[in-house]
Amino acid sequence: MMTTTPTLDASTQQLNRAETTTDLFTLVCERRGWTDKYLAAIDSDEHDALKDLDAMVAALEDIRRCGGTITIAPDFDMDGIASGVLGYAGLKELGFNVNLHVPDYRRGHDLTPDDIAEIHRSYPATTCLLTCDGGVNSHAGVHAAQAVGWTVLVTDHHQELQPGSVADITVDPCRLDETYALRGICGAHVLYQVIEEYTAKHQPLKAWPIRLLRLFAGLGTVSDVMPVLYENRQLVRDSLSIARLLRAPAPNTIPNRYGGLDPDPDAINIGKATLLRLLAAHSGEHDSAYVAAFEGFAVLLKAFAQAGKVRSADDIDEGFYGFYIAPAMNSPRRIGTPLSDCFTVFTSLSPAHKLAAAQRIIANNERRKELVVEHLTELVDGDQPLAPWVYFSDAPAGMYGLLANQVMEQSGRPVVVLNRPATPSEPVSGSGRAPGWFEIITALAGHDDFFAIGHQQACGVKLRSAEALEDLVEVLESATLTALQTAGDSIGPDRDLVLGAGPECDAPLTDIEPLIELVRRLETLRPFGHGFAEPVFEVVVDSFSVDRIGAEKQHLRLVTRTGLACLWWNAAVDHYDQLVELATSDTVQPFRFLGRLQLNTFRGETRLQVVVADPL
Repeated sequence: MMTTTPTLDASTQQLNRAETTTDLFTLVCERRGWTDKYLAAIDSDEHDALKDLDAMVAALEDIRRCGGTITIAPDFDMDGIASGVLGYAGLKELGFNVNLHVPDYRRGHDLTPDDIAEIHRSYPATTCLLTCDGGVNSHAGVHAAQAVGWTVLVTDHHQELQPGSVADITVDPCRLDETYALRGICGAHVLYQVIEEYTAKHQPLKAWPIRLLRLFAGLGTVSDVMPVLYENRQLVRDSLSIARLLRAPAPNTIPNRYGGLDPDPDAINIGKATLLRLLAAHSGEHDSAYVAAFEGFAVLLKAFAQAGKVRSADDIDEGFYGFYIAPAMNSPRRIGTPLSDCFTVFTSLSPAHKLAAAQRIIANNERRKELVVEHLTELVDGDQPLAPWVYFSDAPAGMYGLLANQVMEQSGRPVVVLNRPATPSEPVSGSGRAPGWFEIITALAGHDDFFAIGHQQACGVKLRSAEALEDLVEVLESATLTALQTAGDSIGPDRDLVLGAGPECDAPLTDIEPLIELVRRLETLRPFGHGFAEPVFEVVVDSFSVDRIGAEKQHLRLVTRTGLACLWWNAAVDHYDQLVELATSDTVQPFRFLGRLQLNTFRGETRLQVVVADPL
């Protein structure tokens, strides 16, 4: 590899590199405000108990002793699915009579009387309804369940609204009277805390198998974009460690172009996964539904391996949760396909049925990507009288959030996407998305004609009638102006270091080893995510070649004169010609972009590569 000081002896080069690496890592930490004290503090997983946790634990024990039957009613997004599977597998493992209701996303996130009627028909022996990732504000549905004679236990993590939950017992970090420090824990984590506390008090010998359910709580945490801080950090680490134990190696049976053999994902035997072998060795000690949940995750990993997304254990990280599993599991409601596959993967006792369901989920997600492109084009190119704040779409309602997010990322401002009303008196609903410096729910609070519910940067938006649309635009525009004035310099492209040639750069790209070591040190700070974002670098390349790669030549690869590869996914159609012109120009014209540094190990050799995020 080339270095910036090729004439220095090896010992001097090594010393210089060590100094450079220390400076770069320290510089990143200084610019982020990541002091040793701060990093130690956010790694603490100590926390107080949620309010009424003891009361819910006592209620569960009464139900078990009396032989009652619990029916779990989860939400339909990834956090809801993870919550439902965690609760079903965990309570079955603890000896409860449990049913798992598959929600109907067409009814929305609230638990409704129709849901209760359906549950009553399907599970007439129910004596207790346990909600997860929802229910705190579902007054009509809770009253309907209580009218049937059921005890209603609500576990949720959404903001409780006045006059408050009407359930028999509610555990929610966002209750009106809650003092729990980290309000940003997911629904699956709330239910996990309930089951973990129950186990500690009433069945301590089950502590180890119940702790393994952190797999699903961590998946919900990343999928629902909870802050990766405090107790959430260790939860996500534990979840990923458990997930890697569910990856089974693939036999080397496929010849590759180098004359060697590549793993054959179709030949993966999930029974070879370490955790499944451990569970099988003690099969008589575990409920079949409990084992099926972990087997389902192993099957899901096999399906993603078949799709080319999981090639090694290193591929199973928080990005895999957030960019592959969650979008795939959320795809049915986006495109109107059955949600049952998302539960079948974890509840069926047939591995073949699980795999078929997982493959359909992944195929649906590919279709979802195509539809987003189609509807985004219609959205942007269509008649939008209230743009750039409010857009109308004829897409399936489940796609409004995705479309709002796409427009928000392009415009950098809050965006709401709604159904197109036919009359002025018609109610209107949709989804809102906002940058980190803007809080939609707060901005819309206190208005009689519209409101938002969910999370501050990702929420549902409802208007009592289309007559309030212009008022909604006025509120969004005014609140955005106020937020911009408050946020000031914090808005704009974020970069931690500038890499490349030139006096403004913090480090050159010509000496790769210090950058490799920098990445390795940053890796020790994982997991990254909301609230603790992965460092981003501005990269300046002034001499490079460019070519198209991928099965459909849809990606771009830029290679600098020192051999550093910069990969730009799915950018060939829009940017190839421009970059070729830039690369072959007679005058030096640098290409500047925001990107992330990654390490890629192939045949025992570790190389640095840069993934392009946004051109500047």
